[in-house]
Amino acid sequence: MNEEKYLIERVGKENPFRVPEGYFDTLKAEVMARVDVSPLPVIPAEKKKAKVVRLRPIYYAVAASVCALFISVAAYVSFDRSSVDPTVQQAVAQQDSYDSFDAAADYIMVDNEAIYACLSSDY
Repeated sequence: MNEEKYLIERVGKENPFRVPEGYFDTLKAEVMARVDVSPLPVIPAEKKKAKVVRLRPIYYAVAASVCALFISVAAYVSFDRSSVDPTVQQAVAQQDSYDSFDAAADYIMVDNEAIYACLSSDY
């Protein structure tokens, strides 16, 4: 608050900025001279409909892709993991633990040297 009072005492409340004389008299004419006033093209309804008809195969492809994705996820979730060989399960679990360790190290931005130093020290 003291800074504001100091500035008001020093500069005053008068606005130091001025508009040139006759600026607003010619402003409208200058702006209209720069604006492109050509009419926008009108697209007939037949062309709009034709565009939708042309895109219909793309819509079908997207819908089929989404259905395939849902079916793949459902098959993955319902996959019976008990029929997998136990050695394969152990290898996958070990790899997952390495992946989670790497992800945690990346998250906390620790490099290999810091990890080795921490593991080799006597805590």
